[in-house]
Amino acid sequence: LFFAALFVLVEAVGELGLLRFIAETMSGVVGTVPVGGRQAFSIFIILWTSAIFSSFVDNIPFTATMIPVMTKMVENVDGISIEPLAWALALGACFGGNGTLIGASANIVMVSKAEVEGYHISFIDFFKVGFPLMMLTVAIATVYLLVCNAIFWQATAGT
Repeated sequence: LFFAALFVLVEAVGELGLLRFIAETMSGVVGTVPVGGRQAFSIFIILWTSAIFSSFVDNIPFTATMIPVMTKMVENVDGISIEPLAWALALGACFGGNGTLIGASANIVMVSKAEVEGYHISFIDFFKVGFPLMMLTVAIATVYLLVCNAIFWQATAGT
């Protein structure tokens, strides 16, 4: 039932034109970058955008919403491919969910279990530890993805 509702929500957002607007805006920004740097720039934008948004919005609906956006970006902009963007989205959404208490369902379950055991963890308490760690892991993922792009993906970007 959850996944059915999720896909209805994503379709509704698409019907409202929000996904098209986001895709066109991101495509426009990426299109201003010289072709040789578009893929690296796209990786950076997708990774950090998904990390920040996934900190405050559950990462599953965000990821489901971003997939059509990335597909449109690849169709609209020369010099980028879907594979590195998919990795950027996966890592950004995953690590971003660690940034706040509400970023991932597992965080809520953990805090509920801690509360039962007598340990109170507030949103701010979680944020003070989780957000800096999230920023660190996303920074490491940025380096990793840009190295992968240089070694594996850039030669076939846009093909």
